[in-house]
Amino acid sequence: MIGGREMIKSGIIGCGTIGGVIADAIVGRFKDSITLTGVSDVNETNARALIKKLNLKAEILKQSELIKKCDLIIESASGSVSYEIAKEALRAAKSIIVMSTGGLLDKPDIFLIAGKSAGKLYIPSGAICGLDGLKGAMMRRVESVTLTTKKPPKGLAGAPYITENKIDLDSIKDETVIFEGAAIDAVKGFPQNVNVAATLSLSGLGATKTKVRIMTSPGYTSNTHEVEITGDFGRLKTVTDNVPMPTNPKTSYLAALSAIAVLDGIISSVKIGN
Repeated sequence: MIGGREMIKSGIIGCGTIGGVIADAIVGRFKDSITLTGVSDVNETNARALIKKLNLKAEILKQSELIKKCDLIIESASGSVSYEIAKEALRAAKSIIVMSTGGLLDKPDIFLIAGKSAGKLYIPSGAICGLDGLKGAMMRRVESVTLTTKKPPKGLAGAPYITENKIDLDSIKDETVIFEGAAIDAVKGFPQNVNVAATLSLSGLGATKTKVRIMTSPGYTSNTHEVEITGDFGRLKTVTDNVPMPTNPKTSYLAALSAIAVLDGIISSVKIGN
């Protein structure tokens, strides 16, 4: 039961860095309101490692079985599967938190599916600030939305865009613009790096009109996201200087914390902000 007094049965699909942080919060901070019923991962070794690390009582379940047994699904797997997971959960009348928002960017039907479901689709703010302002601004005309992402070279390593364009990150000595273009192309080229671009697009002007600039420098020590919005409301600019997850430099700690904040909002009787 979501939003009521009964314990919410939750399940996590994707037992990596973010999934682990969320699991820890469920069995700790939310132990009186949410129970972790099951975990699932395409690599069962990851699921077993998470259970052992946190001493969880949760079962290791296949995706469909987990969705069947849980009220609330947390997707923390990857953009390549987030849409299918969300679709299956919503069609089963279950609520879902989607972390890999890049997988929803070119799948607008997910919102139609959510509209017909008894469950809800939750998309956390992730590693950026300013979504509340963008959502308010969208009630009138918005002219532009631009995201500038700055990451250390190791945070971009392995991205398809880097590989396809044969960019030698080790040879970069100064601040360098790696990519500049539409959010739809940024998400395809950097699927593990710019979920924030997808979230901005879904909240605002869409994937082709939201502009993204990705920069790197050996002098960068954190993941920084700068959001600039202009429109009838005026001009908004936010800078979020993120601490990377110790076990995964491609992921910002705030991304996991934003999911925990969504869980807090689900069980809370007070809502602050839009």
